[in-house]
Amino acid sequence: MIKIIFCCLFVAFFVTKQSHAHIGHYNQLNLIKFDIFRNDSKVGFHSISFERDKGKLIVRNLINFEIKKLGISFYKYESEGTEIYTEEGNLLSFESKTSEDGDVKYCSIKKQGDYYVVDGEKFKGEVKKDFLLSSYWNHELLKQTTQIAGITCAVREQKVNFIKNETIKVLGVDTETAVFDIKGEDLDTQVWYRKKDWAIVQQVLNTKGVWLYTIEELN
Repeated sequence: MIKIIFCCLFVAFFVTKQSHAHIGHYNQLNLIKFDIFRNDSKVGFHSISFERDKGKLIVRNLINFEIKKLGISFYKYESEGTEIYTEEGNLLSFESKTSEDGDVKYCSIKKQGDYYVVDGEKFKGEVKKDFLLSSYWNHELLKQTTQIAGITCAVREQKVNFIKNETIKVLGVDTETAVFDIKGEDLDTQVWYRKKDWAIVQQVLNTKGVWLYTIEELN
């Protein structure tokens, strides 16, 4: 079985601030949809939809891919997650459920006062440390040293480095992007953000093969 996320179960308590998104940068964004390729073969999709309701931003993630060999399916992955942010961009809650080849994983994060209650497969506890979800659409993640994995609630330290500015094709259009490298325990990814609005337009994940996310729809 291919494992997308690896970590050990632990219970802990952290100390400090809030988790947020730069809401203003996403006012005009409604949908980001990626095609997912593994080792150059298309295997599925990842869609991210943005809804506004009474000042809140609701972000829904849907991931679905299947790996086949000689036409026979030997690995299937399905995940749904919902992030809710205040008008100021502070995270109110997050819920996800994932089936990794039949192995069910979950993550729940809820704000209570000045801390978050986290309940997931890899972490359970109260978090007051400044963090962000592993939601790469949110470019504020680049400023953080800690992320919580949206699949299992694993807490991971990360190191972010700017790689370069690069012009790539996005939906057939030459697009100026800024490329960043993000690494940590069981974490190795490169992310391309469109410079004019910091929307994510491409991503590469390096774990049990090379996974390429390319834009199929952006509006």
